[in-house]
Amino acid sequence: MIRASTVTLLAGVPEPRGVFQTPAETGREVYCDVQSVGMREVYEAMTHGHRPEWTLVLSDYAEYQGERVCIFEGTRYRILRTYVRADFAIELTLEREEGAA
Repeated sequence: MIRASTVTLLAGVPEPRGVFQTPAETGREVYCDVQSVGMREVYEAMTHGHRPEWTLVLSDYAEYQGERVCIFEGTRYRILRTYVRADFAIELTLEREEGAA
């Protein structure tokens, strides 16, 4: 099932010592289609200690600028994997961040 939604992509801001923070004010909201993560991908990720929850599809890969964290439906997620499709859309596979409600 596919449904339309929005996601806020958070850009990392480098500090002098190389530590990254993701303040909300650097976020950009973009439109996306929401898909379930395939069972094969879930099982493969679980063997490496990950638990993917969503796949978001941005209609143009240029909308994604290398962000590693996002907020989707009020929850912070880490972007586990990106995949540029033949139609120039990009898929983002998300995993809930540790401690995120």
